Amino acid sequence: MSLLITPRSRLVAMASGLARTAAPQVGPASAKGAQQPIKIVPSSMRKVGTVDERFQSYNVEMVEVTGGRFWAPYGAETFAALENPEAAAAAATPLEIAATPSGMNPALYEYRPPIDLTNPRLRKLAAALGPAYMRVSGTWANTT
Repeated sequence: MSLLITPRSRLVAMASGLARTAAPQVGPASAKGAQQPIKIVPSSMRKVGTVDERFQSYNVEMVEVTGGRFWAPYGAETFAALENPEAAAAAATPLEIAATPSGMNPALYEYRPPIDLTNPRLRKLAAALGPAYMRVSGTWANTT
């Protein structure tokens, strides 16, 4: 496997630690003056550390735990709301508008009940993911 790092994706490489192990960051300039991407082969890089297996974890959206308005499933109503956002917003109730993130179309959201964390099947499936850390977060963590 190899990756191409372009000037545009350099920031991603820096964030992931690839930039420190792959110098120079970009190849020589072409005749047009644009920098050319270089090829990075992760399998040829030296190991810089290990990650404890417990960090192979997962995230659960806050509103799935607490219940509340969240993204509606894609369907005809959702696509209609995208095509005519003014009409969709006008049809929303004041409560729907208040429970929708600022600047977003209320028709793109619907109420979701909280997940039943005592469900035996859910608990058995979740146990199979362990050992792990479960993170409960998301945009709605600030509002639910």
